[in-house]
Amino acid sequence: MTYTLVAMVRDRPAVLNRAVSVLRRRGVVIDQLVLDRTEQPGVNRMTVSLDTNNVDQVVEQLRRLIDVLTVRKVATGGGPATESGNAHHFQADGVDEDVTD
Repeated sequence: MTYTLVAMVRDRPAVLNRAVSVLRRRGVVIDQLVLDRTEQPGVNRMTVSLDTNNVDQVVEQLRRLIDVLTVRKVATGGGPATESGNAHHFQADGVDEDVTD
């Protein structure tokens, strides 16, 4: 299944390298990777489209990275990514909440 992960990361050197290394070690195929600045200084948005069966394990490993602030998982199923009511928001402090954007 295809998923899109949206992670808020700190704007620091090697953050992208560490995040991609997590995906590489898991053997995840990355369909698309976009890194954008946000309106909040020092925070970037990393959007990754990937095809994997163990997305929950990938999300947990990304959450453990020190410079990852939050991770959202969005099931896309092959169509365009949309953040629907089934999106789940994972915060670095361990508090999970449903996203209703």
